[in-house]
Amino acid sequence: MLYLHEIIDIVGTGQEAYLETVGERARHSAGQNISRLMGTWKVIGSTNRWPGVVNLWEMDGWAHWAETLERQFLPGKVDAALAPWWAKATEWRSGGFDRILAPADFSPSYAMLRASGLRAWVCVHTLVRARHGMGPAYLEAVGEELAVLLKERGCTLMGAYAATMRSDEVLVLWAAPDFRQLCDLAAGWDADAALHRWRRRSEALRKKAETMWLVPSADCFFHPDASSKS
Repeated sequence: MLYLHEIIDIVGTGQEAYLETVGERARHSAGQNISRLMGTWKVIGSTNRWPGVVNLWEMDGWAHWAETLERQFLPGKVDAALAPWWAKATEWRSGGFDRILAPADFSPSYAMLRASGLRAWVCVHTLVRARHGMGPAYLEAVGEELAVLLKERGCTLMGAYAATMRSDEVLVLWAAPDFRQLCDLAAGWDADAALHRWRRRSEALRKKAETMWLVPSADCFFHPDASSKS
């Protein structure tokens, strides 16, 4: 698998309208086998820069991404539905930053997460700059330790990825059932010996990390109130 990760800068109060356009695009993309929407979220402003939206799309691999690029840039293969969608979406976005991500071996796919029956009101998104050459070791530690700790505490690892074009950058994404459970977990993190050990292990492998909390759109398959259109 391969993933397209987007952090979108939103104009004014256009967050909800933009999320709706992403849902529309996701249904088109799924129907045309362009990509699958892993999630589209609004940023909780008290945790990071706002207003903002994060999108994560799944593709089958590099060949699949090549097809997506052809639909975007190659004359004769351009997706006719793309240009009007972009034009509409620019009413509510001013720019952003994209990454192509490669999943760790243990990172669950869209199909796996959907089959698991995952439901979550809030997700935790952490971009990590690993120490030089330590990106693989950081991901290995996530699979060995963090994924287990989250599961034991009622949360779910949604993904662990390496950025393919940014050295030593890693993305870790996990979900909590609701805000209270996440806040309780955050409040007791250092008092929890196992979580404290994970923090110390992760800090030894990284230069820096930036976390934000995200609220999923109702178009996400794992939203508790997700409709049949997702």
